[in-house]
Amino acid sequence: MKGILVIIDGLGDLPVPELDHRTPLEAARTPVLNAMAARGQYGLIDPIGPGILPNTHSGAGILLGMLPGQVEGLKRGPVEAAGLGLSLAPGDVALRANFATLVADSGGFRVLDRRAGRIREGSDELAAVINRIDPGQDVSVRFWPTEQHRGVLVLSGPALDARVTDTDPGDHGGGWWVASRPEAPAAELTAELINRFSAEVFQALSASPVNHQRAQSGQLAANGLLVRGAGHPMVLENQVTLHSLTASVVSGCNTVQGLGRLLGFTVVKDARFTADLDTDLPAKLSTALQELERSNVVFVHVKAPDLCAHDGDSRGKKNVLESIDTALEPLLHAGVAIAVASDHTTDSNTGRHTPDPVPALIWVPGCTEGETRALNFGETACRTGALPRSNSHRFLLRFLRSGNL
Repeated sequence: MKGILVIIDGLGDLPVPELDHRTPLEAARTPVLNAMAARGQYGLIDPIGPGILPNTHSGAGILLGMLPGQVEGLKRGPVEAAGLGLSLAPGDVALRANFATLVADSGGFRVLDRRAGRIREGSDELAAVINRIDPGQDVSVRFWPTEQHRGVLVLSGPALDARVTDTDPGDHGGGWWVASRPEAPAAELTAELINRFSAEVFQALSASPVNHQRAQSGQLAANGLLVRGAGHPMVLENQVTLHSLTASVVSGCNTVQGLGRLLGFTVVKDARFTADLDTDLPAKLSTALQELERSNVVFVHVKAPDLCAHDGDSRGKKNVLESIDTALEPLLHAGVAIAVASDHTTDSNTGRHTPDPVPALIWVPGCTEGETRALNFGETACRTGALPRSNSHRFLLRFLRSGNL
């Protein structure tokens, strides 16, 4: 048998007052997920481990088969670069970058919006402005936009070292740009370069026609870059190929595409697949079924629920989950094993990731290991499910064994 593992980004949540103190998943109408859980195995899993806060690249990486021992060394920058198909040279430093809305204040920068209003237009023009900046010291810097506010920054030159801290304060950072600091003496030059370059980017982008137009239309300026996850080129091993299996990844998210490439999987890109609410869910699932002709297991990633939760839109997240459930229905008749899990919990109350476990299920055609009574698949029900609580690594192995993949 072959299998499809659906990664619903940010699936887990906490009770929300406006949903009668239910989570978006518990409030959603999900007959397909309910049926699979009731006739299969369901429960809670900790993406990395109990109490450990995951991000998309670490949480999704484990579900894709990355070995647990590589989580600590996994850096977001090289993952994002791989998503674009960039070939990093030895010594290059890659960083994940966000367009952001900054205001110069007291010798630093206040962060008004870490995502510049999730900018959707003008990114290529802004990237061209950034790429005209010469950082000096025989170092070249190139920036590539990916989707919405996201992008990749690559530093190339002598004596660069990726052991530097982020300038992105994150959702917990208090709203101020943070100067990069070296975490080792050899990284002092790299941290200084990032800080100087960030200031030059702010000046250049603030004067760009794109941001003048955004101001006139009442939109937030995309006048700065926040960077994080600095890393050198890397190679990942994975549990799937160690089991002599082949895999494909269907996703519109550059991060997940990058993980797929680093793991040696077939990555399927399509203009219909986005990392936004407008992604074509039926097309993703039908493509996954087609990919099973050449792969033993296909990973399908859906980003939209996480976006809603980050924006504090619990009702939007509920609606997206209902759309995902409808799109999953054809899989019930395809004769394939199905797993559903998530990279992390995203709390719609705060818009932040949390270390809480996520709901998960495994369903294999013809098996009725679980209950047949009515079941509302969600965080509360999964606390008493028969699926043993474990991390995503063990969950993936269980799925591969349960479906005899």
